[in-house]
Amino acid sequence: MHLKLAIIVLFISESLYSVDFNEYVEKYLDNKQILDHIKVDFFIIQNLSIEDEDLEENWKELDELELSNHLIEIKTEPTTFVTFPEGKFSDETTLLPLKFKIQPEQQILSDEVTEVTKPDPFLYEKIPFQKEMVEIENNLNRSRDYRVIYYNSWYQPIFKENETIPIFIDARKKDKKVHGEIKIYKERFIHLVSKLRFSQKTDEIDNSSRTQEIKTFQTLIKDKNETKNKGFLNDNYWVETIFNSVKVNLKYIGDFVYSDNEINSEEIIELPQFKFVDLYEIDKDVKLEVDELNFIDHPYFSILIKVTEQT
Repeated sequence: MHLKLAIIVLFISESLYSVDFNEYVEKYLDNKQILDHIKVDFFIIQNLSIEDEDLEENWKELDELELSNHLIEIKTEPTTFVTFPEGKFSDETTLLPLKFKIQPEQQILSDEVTEVTKPDPFLYEKIPFQKEMVEIENNLNRSRDYRVIYYNSWYQPIFKENETIPIFIDARKKDKKVHGEIKIYKERFIHLVSKLRFSQKTDEIDNSSRTQEIKTFQTLIKDKNETKNKGFLNDNYWVETIFNSVKVNLKYIGDFVYSDNEINSEEIIELPQFKFVDLYEIDKDVKLEVDELNFIDHPYFSILIKVTEQT
């Protein structure tokens, strides 16, 4: 199985105590100027070709999955100055050149802008236009042996294990699902802790409710800044500075984004949620080789992850 996956990729060239949300954000804000950051490329792959000996093996019955109390969810679409309808932004989305001009009498505002604290980087959200990773995803999906159930690329700060909040994973493809959490941390080396389940859809209705607290990093930063720095930058900051000095043809943007006169208010239909039964598990803590594709194997599903340290 290792050889098959290596050929495809090369063809295109139990958790410890974790901090809570408040502690995590405070540590980030207090140290963000000196923190190390990493870029993560992360795949979860379903193996379609199962060895005979694995088919005959009796896998242990899994207990109910227990997740951490606090989890970060990766924002699946990147932050943009232009708001796209949900699900409409993709790596193939291309904006036409914008027409703008700076008013001469207001150019001095650029000096004032530089005095304001630099905006936080877009952490824990999907990085668009990852050509190499998209090619890997497409190549795997074209193969007879694999299907990508989940793929994402994101940036994040890197902390020690007990200072890191795990990342929530919940990905579905047809009647299969992979769910759980992962944690990427650094002691002497960078490690991945994975607690993931491979599940099969059933015909039984799921009436359970999730008890874990799951938030995006952007929400955590926003909430913290609203309480800690209330009034320092008001909601009209960008309007009063950037957009007051740069004349952007907003109608031009709107005409492009909604050129097909699409109506963005859609009727919400509540569909029944079906239960999934957990079949297999990857519960490991492994050291990662930096700048390389690391493969964590299981007969039925696998993890492919690349971590790149940012300078």
